[in-house]
Amino acid sequence: MLIDFPLGHSINGSPHSVCVSLPTMRDVVGYEEHDERVRGALLAGYPRFITHPLIRDLVACLRAADGLGTDERVFPVASPKAGAALLAYAGGGGVRRSLGVDFVVVKANEMETAERARAFLQHTGVGLSSREAEGVLVRLGKRPKAFAEKRAAPESAGEVVRAHLHACYGTRSTEDIYLARGGMNAFFGGFRALQKIQAARGRNLWIQLGWLYVDTIRVLEKMTGTAPLVLDRVDDLDGLRSLLREQGQRVAGIVTEVPTNPLLHTADLAVLRDLADDCGCALILDPTIVSPHNVNVLPYADLHINSLTKYACHEGDVMVGAAALNAASPFYAELKGQLEGELEAPSTADLARLAHQIGGYSDFVETVNKISLRVVDFLESHPAVRQVWWARQPGHAERFDRISHKAGGIGCVLSFAASRPLEAVYDRLRLAKSPSFGTVFSMACPFLYLAHYDLVTTAAGRTRLARAGIPHDLIRLSIGKEHPDEITGMLSEALK
Repeated sequence: MLIDFPLGHSINGSPHSVCVSLPTMRDVVGYEEHDERVRGALLAGYPRFITHPLIRDLVACLRAADGLGTDERVFPVASPKAGAALLAYAGGGGVRRSLGVDFVVVKANEMETAERARAFLQHTGVGLSSREAEGVLVRLGKRPKAFAEKRAAPESAGEVVRAHLHACYGTRSTEDIYLARGGMNAFFGGFRALQKIQAARGRNLWIQLGWLYVDTIRVLEKMTGTAPLVLDRVDDLDGLRSLLREQGQRVAGIVTEVPTNPLLHTADLAVLRDLADDCGCALILDPTIVSPHNVNVLPYADLHINSLTKYACHEGDVMVGAAALNAASPFYAELKGQLEGELEAPSTADLARLAHQIGGYSDFVETVNKISLRVVDFLESHPAVRQVWWARQPGHAERFDRISHKAGGIGCVLSFAASRPLEAVYDRLRLAKSPSFGTVFSMACPFLYLAHYDLVTTAAGRTRLARAGIPHDLIRLSIGKEHPDEITGMLSEALK
């Protein structure tokens, strides 16, 4: 039975959960405003967004071991390469290694440098995982033992995961699938590889097609050297053609999600592929929001990005991503030579945990596909719901169905806006309330407040959202495996 979760609690009970409870809008705002009442209560969560409690404990050990003062900020990273990249982006600090951990140290009073270091970890996913931090703490005797959980054999975990993804994606071989520290690291590494390839040809402009996930947008904004060209609607093909006519020789690539997050809009991939080929630019596609078990986008992509934290790891407690190559792509040979060097490998423990769960991936997707349809029917017929966004919504269903694949469903994510105030609905809703999606437990989140707080809190920002067709009070749902009547009952209660 679905229950209320206290502020800061891990939704699945694991210290490695990426899903942490934010039960009221007051808590959501407190999180965004760095209120210690909220931040101090977080027992788990995405290490990209918070200083995870296990990493915080490890940082205390690093301070003691290295004699660091409280005036120094410590940023643990996955490798010396990651430390060097962070240092170059932040513009200051130093890379160190102690207790078997690589980390960057920045003076706390160098606020701009410290903020750039923090942002780099968030946008690129090159930080330490909570399981890696836990392993060091156990080794140091700071924790009695690691959290008890089922994992596959570490030596075969990568092979197990790649074999499943190969059957799902349709790559030429498992060797065309590269595992990364998370979905954002898969995107960042793949983007950097293509960026270097295209820069050698004098191409440095990138096109953002549709409203994408926040850190994908940030990478395009902050790490290209040139502001991206933005088209808010994935079906704005006339606008895209116009950009390519005007700037075609400079365009390095087009980036979009299939469908997009959170509006679940689907582009015409056949047209995008033709335009990319005619222009000589690359096409990066990410089908994570509905899962590659539901849509087949690899034939259209030069680079296929997928966060395995969602759906594949349906317990919501792993940070792993994948970048896959299309052997028919004109960029295949060059990417083959560069991609691995741009990625950070997943932690051994996270990969072993994922390998244990991935055997249930396809069954999970098929189950939530059916339950999601029931929830869509309920919301679309409810008088207190203004609008529902889902993969087969009017105007996008035909394009979505053209790429339907394997399970062929709509996935677990849908969004809606109510006619009642956001706080009134969100606070009364007794689903788990947390970011992320693709888990066995249902969740809700006020997506724009967590992804674009800077926009929802200003008049100019809300105008920008309205121009993109995104209401600030949108609630994104991730449907789990509970009985559909239980889920719709909770929604009905909140919408009264």
